[in-house]
Amino acid sequence: MEPLESKTPHVLIFPLPAQGHVNSMLNLAQLLSLAGLNITFLNTDHNHNRLVLHSNILHRFACFPGFQFKSIPDGLPDDHPRAGVRFMEMFDSFELVTIPLFREMLCSGQLNSATGQSVTCIIADGILSFPIDVGNELGIPVIHFRTASACYFLACFCIQDMIEAGELPIRGFSRRRRFLHFDDHSSCCH
Repeated sequence: MEPLESKTPHVLIFPLPAQGHVNSMLNLAQLLSLAGLNITFLNTDHNHNRLVLHSNILHRFACFPGFQFKSIPDGLPDDHPRAGVRFMEMFDSFELVTIPLFREMLCSGQLNSATGQSVTCIIADGILSFPIDVGNELGIPVIHFRTASACYFLACFCIQDMIEAGELPIRGFSRRRRFLHFDDHSSCCH
C-alpha cells in the first residue's frame, strides 16, 4: 500500500482592517509560514496599499515560498478616513461589498495558493463574524483569532470576580481625590 500524499494546508488569514489587528495577524502568518504552511494573507485594498507603501512587508515575507498577499475592497471611497467615529461605517460597507466579493473570491479560486491549492482553513479576526458564515456555507473550517493582549484577556476573566468582591464599580473615588496628593487641610502656601 502506497503512503497517502499529504498536502500542506493552505490557510487564509483575514484580519480586521485596523493596525493592531493586522500586526497581530501578520505575526501569526509568519509563525505559520515558519511551520511550513501555505498562507494567503487577505487584507483590504486600502490597508494593503498602506502596508506596501510604509513598511518592508513584501521583503519580510519573501523568504516564504508558500506565502502570498491578496487584497479585497472594503467598499469605502479612497478618501474615507477609516478611523475614529467613522470606523464603524466599514462594517456597513463590508455587508454590501466585501462579503459578496469574499464568497466569490473563495468560490472562483482567486484565493487559492500559488500552487493552485484551495483554502483548507480560514483564520479570521475574532471581531469579524461573516467569515464563519461563508466558511460554513462552503465547507471550510474557520478559526477565530482574537488579537487582544494577554492582559486584556486576564482583565476580562477577572471582571466577574471583581464585581462579586464589590471592587467594581469603583465607588467613593472622586475625581478630585485622584489627582490631588495632599489632604484637604494642607496648603501649598504657608
